[in-house]
Amino acid sequence: MNLPAGAFIGTFNNLNFILAGLNIDRAPVEILECVAVPTHSLKEHLGRLATHAGGGVILSTCNRTEIYSVAEDVEVGVRQLREYIDAVPEHAGVTGISDYIYTKTGDEVAEHLFGVTAGLQSVALGESQILGQVTRAMQAAGEAGSVDPILSRLFHAALRTSRKIRKETDLGRNRTSVSSLGVQELQNTLGDLKGLRVLLVGAGEMGKLTARALTRYGADDIVVSSRSMNRGRILAEELGAPQVAFEDISKAMIEADVLITCTAATDSVITADVVANAMSARPERKFSILDLGMPRDVESTSGDVANVNLISLTELQARSAESWEIRESAAAEAQGLIDDGVRRFKERLTGIESEPVIRTLGARVEQMRREEVEQTLARLDGLTEKQAVSVEKMTRSLVRRILADPISFLRSEEESAAEAVQKVFALAEQDEYELE
Repeated sequence: MNLPAGAFIGTFNNLNFILAGLNIDRAPVEILECVAVPTHSLKEHLGRLATHAGGGVILSTCNRTEIYSVAEDVEVGVRQLREYIDAVPEHAGVTGISDYIYTKTGDEVAEHLFGVTAGLQSVALGESQILGQVTRAMQAAGEAGSVDPILSRLFHAALRTSRKIRKETDLGRNRTSVSSLGVQELQNTLGDLKGLRVLLVGAGEMGKLTARALTRYGADDIVVSSRSMNRGRILAEELGAPQVAFEDISKAMIEADVLITCTAATDSVITADVVANAMSARPERKFSILDLGMPRDVESTSGDVANVNLISLTELQARSAESWEIRESAAAEAQGLIDDGVRRFKERLTGIESEPVIRTLGARVEQMRREEVEQTLARLDGLTEKQAVSVEKMTRSLVRRILADPISFLRSEEESAAEAVQKVFALAEQDEYELE
């Protein structure tokens, strides 16, 4: 296979890394939410991906949906991933999605995944939640049988580097999250959160992170609601807060000053009409809404209702971009570890590909050495045992010297090394020899 310039040095069995996706940096929320893959349907998506494009890993978070895979033919593989994203049944009839899809191949895929896993490309720079999201994406693909072993190795390497970054750099020590960014934005808008009633809708992982952020920022009047009464009860008990039934949210909004939503729903759970009706029962009283859902939990036109301030991921992304320079040095430190992690992975990957060729080459040359030594000793009468051992040592030493350069070449970063050595020594033309 002829790989494109810059293709990943560690191609394995003629496979090359490929990626297609969308993120909040390049696509509006209304497009991004169309391709979001909820956890409950991830298995189904992975099955369809295996049928359409041979499999891969789907990473879908609040600010990105990306598909990582491998392919023998890069051009065909990338096209298949683009087609899959553009044809997701959940957004049937939505046009223009393909305009926002970006693609990467080879080295770029590894560098991108390492950066994503480290949190360098999150709305909240360095967020820790992405580590769990990447892990679950990889595990789901493994359970579905849709991930190639070499792709799995790439994900494991990215996770190892991410943990090292969180342990050794300020990016890990100064942890933040989308939830905390959102609560900070509420505080910037409202001032002290103490004394304000906050209605928190959603008790999953994001809900728990949001609840903790609220308490850190002084909120002392929190009401919890969730589709799952059991999860809502657990979070409410943890906070020492009351719980309201999911179907009673509209009533609870009348008494609340702030609404925060972070559910895993695939459609809006709060419509503009619901917001308008709640506001009509509390005239002249302001209401702040923080929507952390992806897809969005709150209908976008809710922000047009009088006295309502709607904050979505779009606003948080803008705030994050504005404050990027504050943590630039920490990000630069993390980038150094990422570069080192990618380099180490490439070295290991080169070794993974080269070792079978090295074993075959060694077996082939050893077979030739033994045959020649046996023929030579048979022709030379009168050699002592000591002399025969000397011939053995001499020929083994000669073989090691002859193989030193080819093996060094195989373990280099030359992408065509394995193919070149196989051709020069005709290793692919005969069965592999086994050393005795």
